[in-house]
Amino acid sequence: MYDEVKNYLNSRQNDCGGSTKKSPPAGAHPSPWAFLPPTPKDNFNEVYPGILLGNYYIAKNVEELKRKRVTHIVNCAQGNKFNQINTDEEYFSGTDIMFLGIKALDTARFPINQFFHSAADFIDEALKEKGTVYVHCQSGMSRSGSIVLAYLMIKKGMTVMDAVKQVRDKREIFPNDGFLKQLCELDEELQQQR
Repeated sequence: MYDEVKNYLNSRQNDCGGSTKKSPPAGAHPSPWAFLPPTPKDNFNEVYPGILLGNYYIAKNVEELKRKRVTHIVNCAQGNKFNQINTDEEYFSGTDIMFLGIKALDTARFPINQFFHSAADFIDEALKEKGTVYVHCQSGMSRSGSIVLAYLMIKKGMTVMDAVKQVRDKREIFPNDGFLKQLCELDEELQQQR
């Protein structure tokens, strides 16, 4: 399943209007950065009714979040180190925004699966209350994309491939290899339970 999902994501790299990469001319050496997926063209996208998946720009703008009627935030990159976003419950005090922080690193070895079920419960509760959830990390591609995929698999009964297709049609996601493997393992566990 992992290879199938990875191939699908690779084949969709230039969809959704993201930045495109042209093939190098014949005989030219490819750039060492050629493996990087395109950066999403939008700060956020609604990838499922009530779920906005995006980057940190909007996540740190409380007024913009209010305009978008965001009621819940899932910061999948919480912290104050490189590639982390330093927001917490206190950051949103004085608003009605509920907060969930996930201190995930965007590395293949990071066990993001430890947050799959708690984040899915948080998102599910928000949507049952007719809320709008803003799920983000740095770019809105790997950590936050993985959490949204896990939600769709756990709470909406989607397979990993169905979840990837659902989200990828709306936003340029690209979970790192380790996260993708953990999502495929989750898929196997959920299939056995069903």
